Parts: sequence; C-alpha cells; structure tokens
Amino acid sequence: MFNLFKKPVRCEIVSPVDGISIPLEEVPDPVFAQKMMGEGIGFRYAGEWVASPMNATVLLVAETRHAVGLKGANGAEVLLHIGMDTVELQGRGLEVFVKPGKKVKAGDPLVRIDRAFMEQKQIDLTTMIVVTNSREYRVEIMPTGQVKTGDLVLCADR
Repeated sequence: MFNLFKKPVRCEIVSPVDGISIPLEEVPDPVFAQKMMGEGIGFRYAGEWVASPMNATVLLVAETRHAVGLKGANGAEVLLHIGMDTVELQGRGLEVFVKPGKKVKAGDPLVRIDRAFMEQKQIDLTTMIVVTNSREYRVEIMPTGQVKTGDLVLCADR
C-alpha cells in the first residue's frame, strides 16, 4: 500500500572500457546476440583493463577468469563477459583483481587483459554486459558508439 510513494530504484551501468559500444545483437556470439542471457550491450576496445560497470557486490568470478557477476543495490544482476572463446584459455591471459563478496565502485579495476597473448591466440575480445535478471527490470540502453570508461550505457530500473 505504501509502495505508491516509493521512488523506483535505479541502477546505472557504465562503460567498463574506452572504445565503441555496440548493440548486443551485433555481438559475434549467438547466446548473447539472441539475448538468451538477458538484455545488454557489447564493447569493442583496445585497452588492457576492464573496470567495474557499476557500484555493486561481486557475486562470482568464473574459474576461467573470463566473466564476473555483479549485483547492484537495487538487485540488478549483471554479467560482464570478456571475449569470445576465452573460456577455452582456462584463465591464461586474464588477471582478476576481485573475489566474490567484494564491494566495488563503478570504475574500479576488475580484470587486466594480456592483449599480446590474446592477439597471439587470435581471440576476439568483444566484451558484453548483460542484466541477467532483466525480466524483472526496465532496462534502458543508451545510444551506441564511442564511449569512455565511466560513460552511462545502461540503466536497470525496478
């Protein structure tokens, strides 16, 4: 009854890299492109660092270091997935700086990429951010194009 006066809780999700944001449908992985994991956005970039896209608690770090799960204050769960076929590298070429349970702020470093190693292995480093529980949220995607780390790219409102 008193929820009428409650403000919606907004979760702002920012670019984790300097580069180009692309529609999720253009990501070269059908699981993400068909939004089977949730609504989101992709990134093409040249740097070595991937930052936290939001203020959150780390839920999971994949054993293979290619993915980090985060949970925002409003309950939005976000998966940051680095590259195509990076799972097959078994963690090589990726250095993770967080553990489950750690609180992070938008812009905090999460993963360092050994770009030379990735290029040698011919790995496509297109990186995706998806709101895995997006059915519970109104997800708004900002216009795609050139982005800097920290630029707003998604909002997940409850």
